[in-house]
Amino acid sequence: MIVYRQISPRRVGLGVVAWAVGVGFLLFVASSVHHVGVSESMQTTAYLVAGLLTATLGLWLGWRHRTGTAFAAPVLAWVVWVPFAFATEFIQRGFFSGLWHGFLLASFGGFLIAFVEGLILVSFAILGRIAAAALHHDEGTTVILPPRAG
Repeated sequence: MIVYRQISPRRVGLGVVAWAVGVGFLLFVASSVHHVGVSESMQTTAYLVAGLLTATLGLWLGWRHRTGTAFAAPVLAWVVWVPFAFATEFIQRGFFSGLWHGFLLASFGGFLIAFVEGLILVSFAILGRIAAAALHHDEGTTVILPPRAG
């Protein structure tokens, strides 16, 4: 007897894009402290909300059986973060100096941010997957009987 579990594809793309834009904006707000009316307490709140959104997305991806998407989502977040990084540096340093500093922030800062987001996403996706399995969140199991010999 072979037990075959069919997990239908669950669409998570729109949620991941919304998360990437939201976290990109929150990181923009956090890195623009003292320049566009952002106080230090708003900076801390932006980092906290970005972390909570990332953990929530990780749990949701695990619950939806899309743990592999947690490995690719930080790349999308980095792509969304690049224009925000340049905007932050343009606001703080002007155009020409902002180009150079924006490039550095987008490449090195973006890599570090994507790495941390990836760790959080994968960790919480695994926890979400464990929770889904513990609560028997399966859509269906099909049992395939082998052909009779004879």
